[in-house]
Amino acid sequence: MTTRTLRRRRLLGSLGALACASVASTGVLAQASAAKKPFRIFHVMSFDSPWRWTDGQLAGFKEGLNEPEAQFRVFQMDVKRNSTSEAKERKGQEARAIIEAWQPDLVYTTDDDAQSFVTRHYANKPLPFVFSGVNREPKAHGLHEAANVTGVLEHEHFVESIRLLQAMVPSARRIAVISDSSPHWSPVIARIRASMAELPGTTLVAVDQVKTFDEFMRTMQAYPSLADGVVHLGIFALAGPDGKNVPYQKVQQWVVEHTRLPEVSFWIDRIHHGVLGSVTVSEREQGRAAGRLARAILVEGKRPDSLPVQPTVKGHPAISLARARQLGIPVKSSLLLSAEVVPMFEWEKPPR
Repeated sequence: MTTRTLRRRRLLGSLGALACASVASTGVLAQASAAKKPFRIFHVMSFDSPWRWTDGQLAGFKEGLNEPEAQFRVFQMDVKRNSTSEAKERKGQEARAIIEAWQPDLVYTTDDDAQSFVTRHYANKPLPFVFSGVNREPKAHGLHEAANVTGVLEHEHFVESIRLLQAMVPSARRIAVISDSSPHWSPVIARIRASMAELPGTTLVAVDQVKTFDEFMRTMQAYPSLADGVVHLGIFALAGPDGKNVPYQKVQQWVVEHTRLPEVSFWIDRIHHGVLGSVTVSEREQGRAAGRLARAILVEGKRPDSLPVQPTVKGHPAISLARARQLGIPVKSSLLLSAEVVPMFEWEKPPR
């Protein structure tokens, strides 16, 4: 055998060994990849879908989690319709039954009712929970000492919204606040009262929590004698003559058609339904922040109680140009350029 032939055989042998090693390595990686199952996320909405507030939080959560293969299952409590304590408890039981059967890796809950009727039942158990869109502090839901729970608070941009209102209507110095009687608006009202010191020359002249749509209408019609502007909080739980809650879209349309006081609220869907303006709570930012917390737990291995519960701070200015025109309010171009502008009322849009 020549030296050249021997070298050729040695080279082929080396290449063969490398190929075998490569195949073996690929097999190990494939097994490891197959062994890593996608995360299972159970999402409990206090409200329902389709709705920009709930859908935007979920979309933001998926962005923050950044796990494209994750499996999601969504449960809607729909508390706008299931508004009694008995109905909420029934929906909470349904959600808890799914958790026990599906065995998710993490539960993502949005808004307050999901905390009271779902998350609270799992406090200090192994299953991690992350929330967003929550108005009340964790202690109000019995979660302040829960090692397996963290999340994102929804703190409204009240001062910024009033300043936006006054930029459009400088005379709006006497402010009234109206809401349904749901208990989760109490901390919002407390924060509004505390924030008044940041608005010199502005007075809070009324804070009303009403139970029925009839009471809401009477109260709104009395405001022009004492207020220059109105803050709308919850308008979901206003009982009609049949005892059922009047859809908030119909409540908002009545306001547009029967009142002339400029108003603010804190959510983008209200602008589409006729509220003049708001520095809105960004549902996308709420979800993104919650998704990042979930990633820290599932991917980075952090304990939920090591991740602080905080509100998001980024607001989103929005103006209803339709309401401004109806009220005869000229809006400066600088304000329009710095805000999301809604040109028409939602009910005036052509059907899709």
